[in-house]
Amino acid sequence: MNFNQVREIIYIKSLHRPYNQNLNSVKWVCEFISLKNKKNEISKSDFYIEFYIYIIKKLYNLYKKNPTGSLTHGIPSFESVKKSYNSIIRVPKERKKKIINEALTKRKDDIERSIFSTYKATSYFINLAKDKLSFVDGDNQLTDMGEILMSFRSNSFKLSKKEREVIFSSIVKKDFHFFISLSLLQKFQKKIKNLSIEEIHFDFLVDKFDIKHFRYTEASNEKNFSKVREHWINDLDFLDKNFNIKKAFLEIMKLDGFGDLYLKVKNQVDDYYKEKIVSKSKFQKKIDFFVEVYKTTSKNELGFISLQEIANKMKMGKKTFQSFISQFYEVEKNKYNIFFNNVVQAISGKNQYFIGNRPVVNIKIKELNK
Repeated sequence: MNFNQVREIIYIKSLHRPYNQNLNSVKWVCEFISLKNKKNEISKSDFYIEFYIYIIKKLYNLYKKNPTGSLTHGIPSFESVKKSYNSIIRVPKERKKKIINEALTKRKDDIERSIFSTYKATSYFINLAKDKLSFVDGDNQLTDMGEILMSFRSNSFKLSKKEREVIFSSIVKKDFHFFISLSLLQKFQKKIKNLSIEEIHFDFLVDKFDIKHFRYTEASNEKNFSKVREHWINDLDFLDKNFNIKKAFLEIMKLDGFGDLYLKVKNQVDDYYKEKIVSKSKFQKKIDFFVEVYKTTSKNELGFISLQEIANKMKMGKKTFQSFISQFYEVEKNKYNIFFNNVVQAISGKNQYFIGNRPVVNIKIKELNK
């Protein structure tokens, strides 16, 4: 894939876990602008603090009216909101700013730490609405999409059908390839129980879109990358009971000019399932069996196990196990620290295997970050 092709892939390049916010937060930012900043009454330097004060009041009142709101993902806890509310709401405006700024700098007690954590969360609300999904422009005013979103009204903790459709229309323009491919792969992940959706999605992105820069060594980072979009899928009520994209969203893609591109990505996902996922699932079963055998087999004083002993327990012949252990090393070396040794003088050559050109006899593995 050449550079021009890479540029055609539509996706949000930075979308780590803090953007795992309830999509209602987009509506709250737009609502704040509509009520408080319609005519640029708030300076850019004060915008984040003014929104913070607004949202702390809003969340405090929502929590009081609706205790079950504490179960909603991606927003500060009632306890943190309450500490912040009690510290800043009943003091003069300039004193509010001073308390907030000192808390952001010092964080020396529980109250300041609560202000810091809630302020950080609300800043992500703004960044999601503004930088990621473009409901707000650079002057902190509503875009056309923001105005459309504000034309609907719904429960503060629940998006209406129309609001979900407007937010999806923005997501599809900003994150089409990643969001849609992840959504389409959900159906196959339900068939293939031994592979995570994050793993399937990342391999798909590398294989079909040739995008590798998000490929971290830590498995947890891979999960964070997709978790945000998985929450968006749930917030939008995007899939039906059979994990197909609902017809209303398919119609929006057509209206927004993404109909042909959708069919192309769908074909890529279908091909990837046939070409890679089925065989990958079969290989994963072997990996799971290998790890189970490794964990339940006695090790020597250095923590090593004979590869031949594992091969015997897995009932694999020399050639089959050689192929497996070579592939295991290449596929799993970002997940495990894998050590080999070769006590040539103590064992016959028939029990040796090869990693590259290096003869090995024993193995020790340790999962990274554990």
